Amino acid sequence: MSRDNLGAQLAGRAGKGLMDPILIDGCPSPKFASVAVGRGLVAFHVVWVSLEGSEDWNLAAIAAERDYVFVTINRRDFLRLYSQLEVHNGLIIIVPTVSTAERVRLFGIALDVAEQQDRLLNLLIEVHADGSVDVRD
Repeated sequence: MSRDNLGAQLAGRAGKGLMDPILIDGCPSPKFASVAVGRGLVAFHVVWVSLEGSEDWNLAAIAAERDYVFVTINRRDFLRLYSQLEVHNGLIIIVPTVSTAERVRLFGIALDVAEQQDRLLNLLIEVHADGSVDVRD
């Protein structure tokens, strides 16, 4: 799909919040996807869709191409990759290096924030160890 077609497709979806499927990177636990599914969202962990071990650039491209909101704990690499994309359906980063249970809790906060947004198109949601959240384009 060309960038122009993708941009037109995503522009027509603006304002639909977290209606797009969520793709969870390999570093966070598959529990992230289970939490999202438990909220009635469509979510996949890379292990579930045979993408485990894929390069970061490949995951970013797949997420953009397939209109996925992407979730990761790998801030440095995915900020760089997403800054190169003209359009994407949203990036959620859980920043801290904490226990799996705490990451899952922080991901719940990220979902709360994402569900309150008018749109996720080209939006970055970062959740910090103290539960604070930064939202920006």
